[in-house]
Amino acid sequence: MTNNKIWLYKLLSLMLVLVLSNTVQAELRLHITKTSDDGIPILIAPIEGGANSIIEADLKRSGRFTLIDASKGSKLSGFGGTLPPADLKAIGAEYLVRGRVTAAGLDIELINTANGSRVASYRIGVVSNRRRMAHKAADKIFERITRKKGAFDTRLAYVTSTGQRPNKTYRLYVSDSDGHNPHTVLSSDQPIMSPSWSPNGSQLAYVSFERGTSAIYIQNIFTGAKRLVSGRKGINGAPVWSRDGSRLALSLSVDGNSEIYVLTIANGRLKRLTNDSAIDTEPAWSGDGREIIFTSNRGGTAQLYKIPANGGKAKRMTFIGKYNSAADIVGNKIALVRRTGGQFRIAIMQMGGAGADIISTGKYDESPALAPNGTMIAYATQIRGKGKLVVVSDNGKAKQELYAPEGDVREPAWSPYIR
Repeated sequence: MTNNKIWLYKLLSLMLVLVLSNTVQAELRLHITKTSDDGIPILIAPIEGGANSIIEADLKRSGRFTLIDASKGSKLSGFGGTLPPADLKAIGAEYLVRGRVTAAGLDIELINTANGSRVASYRIGVVSNRRRMAHKAADKIFERITRKKGAFDTRLAYVTSTGQRPNKTYRLYVSDSDGHNPHTVLSSDQPIMSPSWSPNGSQLAYVSFERGTSAIYIQNIFTGAKRLVSGRKGINGAPVWSRDGSRLALSLSVDGNSEIYVLTIANGRLKRLTNDSAIDTEPAWSGDGREIIFTSNRGGTAQLYKIPANGGKAKRMTFIGKYNSAADIVGNKIALVRRTGGQFRIAIMQMGGAGADIISTGKYDESPALAPNGTMIAYATQIRGKGKLVVVSDNGKAKQELYAPEGDVREPAWSPYIR
């Protein structure tokens, strides 16, 4: 190895140590409160720079793995080294992950401990956000073992509020999916609500009251460029992108009553979908983009309804429970808010299914946001008097809290896969 390569390797390792261990005040603090004890046993061997800790945390929050104490593999050889069968059996894991940092990035290998064979190996190239290298590695491991695409290398959008009126400040943030590396998209002394990701992950639609009344904006998260797309009389609320990124479904009260509309972004053309004396709000596009699911109290209580995205007759979807609202949809999976026993909980149901599994335990859980692979759900809740985010696995076996050092955190939105 040349001197230049040695220097580059040491520099990369140092940068990983600094970036992976450093915290920024604006970052959400992560507290894992529940992990699976009957998942696939896996051991992540130590990796210089600390990438192993990030991979461990990612796999833990999926609810599908049981992480074996890395100290049990302390005597094993490093990346690419020989692994005696007796040593592999002693660690008590089904899989072993070893890694190394090089000038080219992060190398990872997945070992089947039953026979010592290398199941897969990956090279994660260097990226400016060094933590993403570990998230990408966790995605590869997750997909190889579960046969489902990983969603750790994704982003969260969320809203924080700090201070007291008249000096209250609202901020719209974007961070990694574990709360690290946040940056501010918007700061305002007026409320910010309902962020929604564009399908390519470059833009957010959201509701802002910066003009004194509700208005819907689209903003590029990289350049900061934004534009007003709906500032009509009355309520402008709950924007959500169509699957192809050409339209927004939203809730407007231009005639005095809240109805569901579809806005074509390119030309501003507006199409009204519902026309009912009830309150229709919280639209969400179905997995195939052909229907819009929304919340309505037209049956006497808040329930989910669906209507063709091009117009038609609305049909009720939920019949179990007196309150079902705020749908978020990935594929055939729907996350929603259900009131049960006087408490508002997050539930998961299948499109077309009657039942739903309750996966949260709070009293006022709201704003569910599914990861793009549907295996994790972020939602807002109140914990010890503060607004926080919780991420729970869809099987209910893993749970983590994400909270700000100051103020409240609300309105989570999970990004699509990063391209």
